[in-house]
Amino acid sequence: IYSFGINDDWTFEDFMDFRGCEIHAHDPTVDFPDKRGKNINFYKLGLSTETSSDMDTLANILKKNGHSNTVIEYLKIDIEAAELDGLPDWLKTGALDNVNQLAMELHLTGLHNGEDSNFIWLLEILQELYKLNFRVISHEVNMVMGPQVDGLYNMVEVVFMKDDV
Repeated sequence: IYSFGINDDWTFEDFMDFRGCEIHAHDPTVDFPDKRGKNINFYKLGLSTETSSDMDTLANILKKNGHSNTVIEYLKIDIEAAELDGLPDWLKTGALDNVNQLAMELHLTGLHNGEDSNFIWLLEILQELYKLNFRVISHEVNMVMGPQVDGLYNMVEVVFMKDDV
């Protein structure tokens, strides 16, 4: 399991550790020890489309950990709208090729901006995910955040799973 965007909520990672899964948790905004529980490795490193001292691409992170050709059963991403920039890169580099399940919180506020609204771009990304055999198995709006000033729910939690798993 790879998890990006821990903040201060380890609920999912701790439960999966309890279940015996190997977890690689990443977040450049918080400080935690390198090890947690039996199987959790923490990295103060964020997910980006560029490389810097505290950010790296998904393809590079998988390569550094020796997981470029390893099946990643679950990839969890909550990186505060950076997923919109990352998705094209993850598709282009093949970083999602060996991922079986992809869980993300999509931060869609930027797609609702009047004349600049761009849902066609998102539909094209969804089509590319579909070509990789990803199917939506769960989706729900983030009710904690509620509707924004525009009356729209701009944050959606989505889980995709490959249908050939």
